[in-house]
Parts: sequence; C-alpha cells; structure tokens
Amino acid sequence: MPSRFHRLAAALTAAVLAAPALAAGPASSDPAAPVAALYAAEKAGRPALAEPSRRAAALTRSLAALWTKAEAAARRNGDAVVDFDVVTNSQGAEIKSYALKVERRDAARASVVATIDPGDWIRASPQENRIRYALLRQAGRWRIDEVAGVAGTTPWSLRDMLERALRAP
Repeated sequence: MPSRFHRLAAALTAAVLAAPALAAGPASSDPAAPVAALYAAEKAGRPALAEPSRRAAALTRSLAALWTKAEAAARRNGDAVVDFDVVTNSQGAEIKSYALKVERRDAARASVVATIDPGDWIRASPQENRIRYALLRQAGRWRIDEVAGVAGTTPWSLRDMLERALRAP
C-alpha cells in the first residue's frame, strides 16, 4: 500500500507534468500563454516539443500532424527531421531567461516573439535569440501553428522543414 508520502509525490508529479498544458488551457485569453508554457517546460528540463504526446497540447492539429508524418518519413530514411531544439534555436542551450512580446493579435491569430538569454551560449548573431511563434485560436485555445528563427544569417521555419522532409526522396 502506497504511503502518504508516495501519494503526495505522485500528485505533485502529475501537477508539474500537467502545468504546461494547463497554462495554455481554455481559460487563457493570452496568446503568449502556450509559448510561456514551452519555456517553463524547457527551464524545468522537460522540453515540451520533444515528445509527440506533449506537442499535441501546444501545437495546432495541422502542425502536430505534419510533424508526426515528417518524423515517420524521416525514420524510414534513417534521418532526423528536426535536429535541434526549436524553442532554444540550438542543440543544447539552456534558457537563463526569456521575454515574450505579443506583436500582433486579432480574434483568431496572433504573433508572439520570444527573446531568450541562453547565458554563456555563443551565437553568431543576436537575432538567433529571437524565435517567432504564429498562433491560431483552435477550439477556444491559442495553439502554436508555426515557429521560425534564424540560424547564423539563414532563416528557418519549422513548417517548411517538416514539409521538405515529406517531399524528400
């Protein structure tokens, strides 16, 4: 029989794991909430976009489905469809801090820019610390429909990467 401590630990673990989804839940009218949930999960060492089950809570249905299809195609070819963390725009940077700014918003769409401080992580350009999120209102919630940034001087788009992976031979 589980002890009181184990039941409490299990309840706390469940609450912590649910926090990113709850932060972006139906009651939130703030389009930055799902982006903030991504960075909170990242800072807690649980990247929210690393697992398909957690992606579904943050992304639009179309982007989550596209990512799942592209991953399946890439696995068949022995490739990785996304070989970096789009939330940090890196392969291993830790987020020291971040700031979010809602740049545009209407009833159905929003644009949020995250400016991250990766601490001692060396960047080719300060622009690499700015990640743009396009959000759509879906089933009463804000969900991420696109993530974009710059690597060096080369712009990247998550949706474009996933679509290219599906077109690859």
